[in-house]
Amino acid sequence: MQEVRAKAPDEYDFARLVWQACALCRLGMIVKIRVTGPWQRHGYNSRMVRFALRGRDGYAWTTTPQSEDAQAFFPAFAYPPRDAHHCEHMRAARSRGPERARPLDPPPR
Repeated sequence: MQEVRAKAPDEYDFARLVWQACALCRLGMIVKIRVTGPWQRHGYNSRMVRFALRGRDGYAWTTTPQSEDAQAFFPAFAYPPRDAHHCEHMRAARSRGPERARPLDPPPR
């Protein structure tokens, strides 16, 4: 599991993406994506997903069940929400717990 978060200058955690990827099987899965309130519709979902996809060309991506907003968002990335699919390596990695979160600050104004 990997995670990226976006925080406001006051440290409010307003966006989060959790994903898992397997280099052996070339499979990726978006587990959770969230952007709250006034930060919605400013490109944070797109930036976080591009961060997760970086260096993973040719991977097959799936998602866990998503909200209505996310269901409209993912087809824009050509990764339509489907039933989540784990490979055996991803299942084994899940038992170790998530990695430490890496903050992603908002872009400068």
